[in-house]
Amino acid sequence: MTNLKVDNTYGTMLPKDSKPKQDYELLKKSFGGNESLLIFAINTEDLYKKEKFLAWYDFGQRVAAFDAVDSVLSEAHIYQVGKDRKEKTFFFDRIINSRPETQREIDSLKIIIRGNPLYEGILYNPETNASIMMVFINEEIMRDMQKANVLFDIEAIGKEYEATLGEIRVSGMPHIRVAVGEKLKGELGLFIGLSIGVTSLLLFIFFRSIKIVVIANVVVFVGVIWSLGSIGALNYQLSILMVLIPPLIIVISIPNCIFLINKFHQEIKNHGNKAKALSRVIQKIGNATFLTNLTTALGFSTFIFTNSERLSEFGIIASMNILFVFVLSITILPIILSYSKIPKNKHLKHLEKQWLHYTVEKLENLTLNKRKWVFVGSIIVIIIAAIGTLQIKATGNITGDLPQHDPITNDLHFIEDNFGGSIPFDILLNTKKKNTFFNRFEEIENAQNYLASYGQFSKSLSITDAIKLANMAFSNGNPEKFEIPSLSKLNLISDYVENTAGDASATNGFLDSTQLITRITTQIRDLGSYEIQEIIDSMRPGFVERINPLKPYTDSIFAVIKTQSGKEKNKSLSALYAKSDVIYYDLKKMYTGNNSRLLEEFNDNPALFYPYHQEESFNDSLKKAIELNEWGVTFTGTSVVASNGTQYLVVNLVISLAIAIVMIGILMSILFRSWRMVLVSLVPNFIPLLFTAGIMGYAGIPIKPSTLLVFSIAFGISVDDTIHFLAKFRQELKLHEHDLRKCILSALRETGTSMIYTSIVLFFGFLMFAFSQFGGTKALGVLVSLTLLVAMCANLLILPSLLLWMEKKISNKALAEPLFQLYDEEEDIELDELEIEQNEG
Repeated sequence: MTNLKVDNTYGTMLPKDSKPKQDYELLKKSFGGNESLLIFAINTEDLYKKEKFLAWYDFGQRVAAFDAVDSVLSEAHIYQVGKDRKEKTFFFDRIINSRPETQREIDSLKIIIRGNPLYEGILYNPETNASIMMVFINEEIMRDMQKANVLFDIEAIGKEYEATLGEIRVSGMPHIRVAVGEKLKGELGLFIGLSIGVTSLLLFIFFRSIKIVVIANVVVFVGVIWSLGSIGALNYQLSILMVLIPPLIIVISIPNCIFLINKFHQEIKNHGNKAKALSRVIQKIGNATFLTNLTTALGFSTFIFTNSERLSEFGIIASMNILFVFVLSITILPIILSYSKIPKNKHLKHLEKQWLHYTVEKLENLTLNKRKWVFVGSIIVIIIAAIGTLQIKATGNITGDLPQHDPITNDLHFIEDNFGGSIPFDILLNTKKKNTFFNRFEEIENAQNYLASYGQFSKSLSITDAIKLANMAFSNGNPEKFEIPSLSKLNLISDYVENTAGDASATNGFLDSTQLITRITTQIRDLGSYEIQEIIDSMRPGFVERINPLKPYTDSIFAVIKTQSGKEKNKSLSALYAKSDVIYYDLKKMYTGNNSRLLEEFNDNPALFYPYHQEESFNDSLKKAIELNEWGVTFTGTSVVASNGTQYLVVNLVISLAIAIVMIGILMSILFRSWRMVLVSLVPNFIPLLFTAGIMGYAGIPIKPSTLLVFSIAFGISVDDTIHFLAKFRQELKLHEHDLRKCILSALRETGTSMIYTSIVLFFGFLMFAFSQFGGTKALGVLVSLTLLVAMCANLLILPSLLLWMEKKISNKALAEPLFQLYDEEEDIELDELEIEQNEG
C-alpha cells in the first residue's frame, strides 16, 4: 500500500501499438509533451491601470520563482523578437525587464504589447477583455503526481491577487490532472467509508448481532487491504477505474458472508450442532460460493485480454481480488465462528421474519399460478427497454464526468468562451524532405484559416506565424509587416534564422530535429469523443487539399498517365512537369542517382529523359515522386488521444461483456450438462441489462467507459443469484424424485432469503457511488444498483417460471452428472467424530 500512486494521465487506455498512441508519442518525441501548460485567466477592462498591471506582473514573478516552473508568458511577461544587424541574427528579449514605476510607462508598454498581432487571441481577447497567463510547468514534475502537488501552492498565490484583479480562473492540463488526482484520492476514502458503513448497518438490521457485523467486517477489512496492497505490489496506479476496486470488494464480500452466515444459522436452528453446522456450511455453500465468485471474476477477467494497459490492469486486480475474497470468506468466517458461542435464539429470529416469508410466499404464488402474467410483464419490459436502448448515444470527454458546475468545468468553459479551445490539439505535417516548408508558408496559413472556420478551435500557431514574426522583426518591429515575406525577402530572413542560436530560433517548437516534421498547434473545445472524431473526419479532406493543393490534379493526371503510352504519355507528363517542376526534379534524381553530369544533360535537354517514360517501372517511380511531394497529415494531441481512448474503451467493454457472457455460459453448461439449462440461466440475467440500457436511453445517459462498465459488473454479480438458485434446485431434484414444483419451491424458500438480503446489500452498497463527484461514477452506482434490483426480481420470478414452463424438457437433462457437485449432499457425517456443544440459547 505504501507503493500506491495516483494516475490521471490521458491516452493510457490506448494500446501501445495503436496508431493514435504512436502518433502521440511521435508528437512528444518531436516537440515535447503538450500537457505542461497551466493557465490563469482574468477578465478586466482596465488591466493596464497601474494597480492591476503591477498585480498581474507581481503574480507572474512569484509564480516564475517556483522550481517547477520553466517560464511564464502573459501581457506583463512578454517577449519580442529583434534583429542584430551586425551578427545577422534574431534575438528574443523581454519587453518588461523590471517592474514598471509609472502609469505613463505602462501606457507605453500597452502600445508595444497590444501592437503585436501574434499575441491577439493568444494572450488576450480585446472583445471580451479577457487576458491569460501561460505558465509552463516542468514536464519531469508532472510525471510524479506527488511532486505535481506543488501546483496547489502556485494556484494559491492567485487567491492573494483576486481583490485587485477580480476572479482568477485556473485551467490547463496540469491543473486538471492534479485537481482530478486529488478528487480520486478523496473518492477512495469516501467510497470505502460509505460502503463499510452502509453494509454494516444492513448486516445489523438483518441479523441483529454486533458479533456478525464485526466478523463480516474482518473479512471486508482484510479484503480491502489485500486489494490496495495488490495494486501497489504490482506497481499499478490508482486511476478512475482502479479506485472502484476496494468498494467493489466490500460489496462482493458481504454477500459471501450473508450466504455463509445464513446457512450456518439455518443449520444451527435445525440441529443445534455447531461443528456439524460449520462442516455443512463449507461443504454445501463452499462450492456454490466459489462458483459465484468465479463467475464474477470471469466477468472482470475479460478486460485482461484487451490491448489496453490500464483496462488490463483493472481486470487483473479485480478478478484476482474477487477470488481472494472467496478464500477469505471460506476461511476467516468458519474459523471465527468455531471459536464463538453458538448463536442464541434471538440471533436466529431473522430466519422467521414475517415480511420475508410474505415476500417469498407471494413469489411462490406468482410463479405457480400467475406464470402467464410473469411472461407477459417480462415481454412488455423487454419491448419498452429495447425502444429506449435505441435512443442511447455514445460520448465521452475529458471533463465529462465532472459535475456541471465544478470549478474545473467552469474555468475551462471560461477559457473556451474567450479563446476558442482548451484541450491540446496538434497537426503534424510530414514534409518528407528537409526544409521544404520554406515553399509552403501560404499553404500552411490557408490550412490554419480552414481550421479556424470550424469554430471549435483556439487561434492556431505554426512555422508560418514564426516566419511572419521574423519578418516583422526584420522590418524593425513594424506590426504591418506581420505577414509572409516575399521570396526575395525570405532569402534574407533565412540567413538570420540560420545564424540564430538553436534554442532561440524563430522556428523552435515548430520544426523537429530532423527538419522533416513541422506542426500546427492549437486547442479544441472539450467535446465528446465521437464529436472530435467527426470533426477530424469531416476536416481531413479539405485540410489535406489545402496543404497539398496539387493533390487533386496529380491524382487525376496520374490515373490518366497509367493508361497511356508513347506520345500521349509524353504529352501528359510534360503538362505535369510544367505544373510541378519539383516532381520532375525528383524523378530525374531517381534515374540519375549521383551522376551529376547526366542530371545536367537532362536539365539542358528534357527530351533526353523521354525514353524513360516508356519503361515498365516508370509509373511506380512516378507514383513515388508524387507521394514524396505530398505532405503527410496527422491529427494528434491530448484531445485526440482521449477521444480515441474513449472509443477504444467502449468497443473493448462491449467485447469483454460478450466474452464474459460466453464464458459464463460455458461454465453453466459444464455445471448442468444441458444447453436448455444454460438458456434458462442466462435469460433472467439479460433482461436486467436490457432494462438498464432502456433507462439510459430514456434518461439521456450516454454510453461512455464509466457507464458501460455497469453491464459487465452487473452481469457478473447478478448471475451469482442464478447459480445459488439452480444449485439448490439441482440438489432438490435428487432428493424429491423429480417433483419439479416441490424442488422449485424448496429452492425458492431456502435461497430466496439470502438472495433478498444480498440484493439489498448490493443495492445500497453500489448506491454509495452516487455520492461521487464524478458524473460517470455516480451514474455507474445508480445504474448498477438498479440493474441488480431488477436482476433479483428476474431470478426470483422469471427463473422459476421458466423452469416450470420447461418442466418436461429439462428435468432429466438437468440431472446429467456434472464435473463437480455444487452442494455436497453427504448426510452420513460421523457425529462421534464431531465436538458437540449444547445450545445455550
